[in-house]
Amino acid sequence: MARGLAAAGWAQWPREQARSVAGFLEAWWARTLREESPPTSACEVFECCVTASSSVTPWLARWEAETSPTARQHLDESVSCWREELMSEASPFTWWWGTEAEERAAWHELKVWLAGQR
Repeated sequence: MARGLAAAGWAQWPREQARSVAGFLEAWWARTLREESPPTSACEVFECCVTASSSVTPWLARWEAETSPTARQHLDESVSCWREELMSEASPFTWWWGTEAEERAAWHELKVWLAGQR
């Protein structure tokens, strides 16, 4: 789903349609961070939102704004989910749509942010 949205260039769609997709992604991410046991893990939802939007910045900003113990638990679980990638430098964005350089930049931004959260 996320890669298909990115490939379709949804951010360039007519304003109302693009706003609907952005609104869905934002609501999905916020709800995930606030739910103790979301149906899809925070790590997976984050990766989908990042892939669909080709950016980590807004999703990290929301995560940082969520200061609840539940959001912190999701952060800890996500770090565990990404442990292998963090050790190997491989990107967790397996469905990335864009250039390799953009993907590396997004992964670098996430790693820098994670380092600041510890």
